[in-house]
This record gives sequence, structure tokens and C-alpha cells, in this order.
Amino acid sequence: MTSQFLLLLLLNFACALGLTFLLYHKLFQDKTQRVLALFRFLSFFLIGLLLINPEIDSTELSIEKPKLTFAIDNSESIQKLSDSKGINDFVKKIRTDDELNSKYDLSFFSFGNQYNVLTDSLEFSETSTNISKVIDYAYEINKEETSLFVMLTDGNQTFGEDYYYKSFPEPISSSIIVLGDTTTYKDSKIDFINLNEFAYFNNEFPLELFVSQNTSTNTTQTLSIVENDVKLASRSITIPAKGSTKVEFQLKATPVGMKVLEAELEPLQNEKNLTNNKKSISLEVIDSRSKILLISDIIHPDLGFFKRILETNKELELFTKTTSDFIEYSEYDLLILYQPQSAFRKVFSEIKANQLNYFLIGGSQTDYGFLNRLDLGFEKELIPTTEEYTATLNADFSLFQIEGLNFKSYPPVLDKFGDFNLTTNFSMFLNKKVNGVELDSPLWVFDADSNIKRSFLFGENFWKWRASYYVKHSDFEKFDQTFQKILQYLSQAKSKNNLSVEVNPVINSGESNEIRAKYYDANFEVNPDFNFSIRFENLETTKATQSRLLSDGDSYIYNLSDLEPGTYTYEIKGVDVDISKVGQFEILNYSSELQFENANYKGLRRLVEEKDLYLFSNREELISSLRSEDVKSIQKSTKKTQSLVDFEWLILLLALTLSFEWFYRKYKGLI
Repeated sequence: MTSQFLLLLLLNFACALGLTFLLYHKLFQDKTQRVLALFRFLSFFLIGLLLINPEIDSTELSIEKPKLTFAIDNSESIQKLSDSKGINDFVKKIRTDDELNSKYDLSFFSFGNQYNVLTDSLEFSETSTNISKVIDYAYEINKEETSLFVMLTDGNQTFGEDYYYKSFPEPISSSIIVLGDTTTYKDSKIDFINLNEFAYFNNEFPLELFVSQNTSTNTTQTLSIVENDVKLASRSITIPAKGSTKVEFQLKATPVGMKVLEAELEPLQNEKNLTNNKKSISLEVIDSRSKILLISDIIHPDLGFFKRILETNKELELFTKTTSDFIEYSEYDLLILYQPQSAFRKVFSEIKANQLNYFLIGGSQTDYGFLNRLDLGFEKELIPTTEEYTATLNADFSLFQIEGLNFKSYPPVLDKFGDFNLTTNFSMFLNKKVNGVELDSPLWVFDADSNIKRSFLFGENFWKWRASYYVKHSDFEKFDQTFQKILQYLSQAKSKNNLSVEVNPVINSGESNEIRAKYYDANFEVNPDFNFSIRFENLETTKATQSRLLSDGDSYIYNLSDLEPGTYTYEIKGVDVDISKVGQFEILNYSSELQFENANYKGLRRLVEEKDLYLFSNREELISSLRSEDVKSIQKSTKKTQSLVDFEWLILLLALTLSFEWFYRKYKGLI
């Protein structure tokens, strides 16, 4: 208690006494005033204490033991390669070791793809292993120099960043117990396969495989591609000693639908692990895609723009022709007319005769006099000079949503100078701006009210928009998706609702996977405001399951990780809207964790020194080392500032003194 506090307390006492005396200056002559003065003095004194709020500093001492953390691999490969019961017994023994518990602050967690606090026995059921994430976790939980970290694993990682290029934090002492057989067996395997998600019917598609083997000599083996037990292709390959090689096949995309292909690598003589000699992959053969015809009599970079944005879209196929080529117009869902001139007269006649959707693009070489005579819904003032126009998005445009594109920041487009007079009720998408001044003139419009869908873009050099987007975002994905969406909207014969479903046709059992659906309304906008049900049927067991899809932003999802291996059909139905979609996928009885036959001793050796790497059979050596480790507990002091008064009690006492004073006045008839 400081002298300053005593001085404040004395001053509070004097102030309370002085204020009381001012109110009750006849207290020495009147007994009633003496009683009232007592209550008022106490009230003033308590108020002063609340204002002063006296505090005192205290120091608490605590002993902190060094942290000892055990991270145990809980993946399926441990069950296969090591003694699962022995590992659980080892963990129980450590938990109950009195000497370790008295010396360290013990903690345990298991890991697979994620890490979890270990409160019970290990089940070794994780379908993937991410050792790299465990190393990152070691940095988070071990920041004191006295921390120790022990990892029990076979070193076989199937998910995440390669831990070969990582290390444990230097301030802590790290050790590893290797689980599983460290003997290296001869092995050859298919490492991975590269394949496009889709191919067009009757076209050839490339299949690229990477295979490897670990023997000290070159091997010659047969690599085959099989579909439904039918061999599609086969090749004898030579794999270099302790190396890998790339193999390519060209296959025919037939029939339409989902193709599940299996690659098979002939095993080596006496090869023990055969599961990694096979790998399945799938692609979709499609034929029901929209056909888009680009007609142009000039060469321009804008033509390549359409090729680039559509090359990754499996639902839109682009063809290019000139007006002098033979064209079967009825085959196409959308015509793109690039800078039409008088030679396009027949094209417009065919559009009218076949009621075809079209997208007209004007520019510096467009014959607007010819277009004015066709009565397309606009008339343009004919001036021979050209002008550059910047685009601004019309905030009232409602045919579809455009997100993530900032048109006003893109380079200007070029068109012939002159005003436009729209004679049809178009939906204005983009307006023109010149030298920072927005004009009441269209740059890009849509017409969806007539029997056919039409769009007019009055400007060339829009290929620069895509380049500008790449400079700012380092990819084309969102930009291409937006223009694909516009072309898909224009290519639809009639406005209709659509349900899009995404699911991997081949799924490894136990892996996290989902089926995702999106509902598009008549304007081809995603609408997440409806409910959908889903029904699965296992074709092998005929067992059926019905459930609801869960809303996830603009999509609907269902988690497939709990389904048993087998071939499934599914049907998604709208609860609030009359629409449905059916499909099929296969869950393989395959686990990447079971592809290993031995522990990765060499990889684990990169993480710690040889003396800190223990075989599971030598685990008692690690325990003895931990017991003899020269570590010391740390005494920590915590300084706390505590109030000497209890506010709740003081306020209660203040309320009582004021109440007693009031009741006493009432009793004496003073109020």
C-alpha cells in the first residue's frame, strides 16, 4: 500500500467529512442530524472509494515444464506396413510413464491429411498423408527452445507439398520413429496420367502416362490401355534404371458418353507390390455441343480471340469460314459475323430463312451503308473517319450478370465515327465513352425479344481486353468464362432452364469428393433459390439412397465420401421446379495409402540427423534418451494488478446507506 494511496484515502475521508458538515452543520446540537450525517458521510466516503479505485500489484509464480509432442501417423499404410497394436500400446505406455510426465508436458496428436488431438486409440483409417503439414504444425506449437518433437510415421506421403524440401524448426529437438519395413523391394509403377476432361466424338485424343521403376538395370515392360476388359492399345517400353519415362497414346473418342480407361503396366519378375501397376482415369466423349460459325473475309487478331476463349469449353465448338466457302447454315447454333460487307448478302438471307441466332461485330472495315439497307434495327451515320471508344457497363443491363470485368479500364475499341439510331428496343450492355465523356450511343447491345437472338458489338480490337485482363490477373480464366457465357447464351435456340451437374466419373474410395449442381434460369443466370433432391443407386447391390442437396453459395452439393465402392447412377430432381438430371459415376476400391510396400527411410533421413532417426524396434532407445535429456523447467512470474475494493459490494453498501438515510428521514417526517 503506497503513501500516495494513503494520502488519497485521507483526502477522501476529509472531503466526505467536510461535505457532510456543510449539509448537517447542526449535527452537534440535533441527534437526528447526527444519524443522518453518519449515513451521508458513509455515502460520500464510498463514492470517493469508487472514484479512487485503489489497486495493488501481486506476482504469481508458476513452473512450466518443457513440451514434448508426439505426432503419430494414422493412415492406412501404417496398418499395412507396421504393427498397429504395438503402436497403440507404445502410445499408452508413454501416456502413463511417470518419469516422462514429471519431466515434460506431454501432448499427442494424430495426422493424415489433417492433424487432430489424440484422445483415444489410433484406428489407422486416414486415406491420405500430409507430412508437410505436420512440419508446419511443429513451427506453430513449438516456439520455446526447450520443446521436443517426436514424429511416428512410415514417411510415405500421398497429399500436399513435398516434405523433401522442408525441415523441422531448429530451436526444438526433433526425432522420428520409422514405422514399417525399411527394406527396398523391386517395384515398377504408373506415377500419373495426363488426360483432357473431354474429347469430341470420333476425334482422336492424346493419353500421356509417366511410369517408373527402382531397379539398378533398364527394364522392358508392356504398357496397355484397357476399357471394359477390352485392350485398346499396347506398347513395349523401356524404363531406365532407377528412373522414369513418358509414354503417349492416341486413342479414338467413341462412343458418346463417359469412358473409364485403365492403364496396366506389366509387373517385374517377383515384384511384390502390384497395386500401383494399374491406374484408372476417365474422360467424357461429347457430341451434343453447340456449333458456332465465325464468318469473316478479313484477317484480324480478333478472330484468334474467339479461338482462345473457346478452346477450353466442352459445350461450344468453333468453326471459321469466309463468305466464299460452302456453308450448311442449318448445322450451326450461332453465327459470328465479323465486319460484314456487301459479300455477306447471302449470309443474311440464310439467317432470315433459317431463323439463326447471330452476333454481328462492326469496325473500321465494316460496310455500314450495306447494313443500314438491311433494316437490322439500327441506322448508323456514314462518316469515313474512325474513332476509338472506351467501354462503360450499363448498370441497368439485366439479361445476365457480369462479374469481375472492369470494361472501363480496358483499351479502347476502334469503329467508324458517327451516331447510331436504334429502331428496335435493344438491351444496352456497353455504352461508348470518348476522352472521358460518356456518350448516349451504344457500343454493345442485345436483342432477345425477337424469335432469334441477336447481338451487335460496334468496335474492333477487343482482343486487347483479354490481354489487359491477363496483365492484371495473370490468368484468363474469369475473362474467358464470361465471354463463353455470353456466346452460350446467344447460341441457345430458345430460352430454357438448365441444370448443370459436376462430378468426377471415377472416384477413389475414402477420398473427399462431392457432386455439385448449378441451376440456370431462362437468362442463363445461376439461381440458388430452389431445392433439389438426389437419389443414388448402387448398380451392384441395388441399394438406393435418397437425400437433399445442400446449398453452397451459387451451387448445390452432396458429399460422396461415405459411399461404398461400386458403380452408381444418380438422379437430381427439382423440388420447386420441374427439372431433373441423371448420370453415373464409379467409386473404385482403391487407396493411395496401400500402394506402398516399405517405409520411406531415405526421405525421413532428410528431416533429421541419423542419431535422431529410430526404427520402431528401437523405440526404447528413444524413451531412454528422452528420460536422460538435460532439460530444465522454467519458472515464470506473472504480475497482476488487482483492485482492493469490490465494486459490487461497494455499490450495494452505497445503496444501503442512501436507503437508510431516506427511510430515516421518512420516519422523522422530514420528507
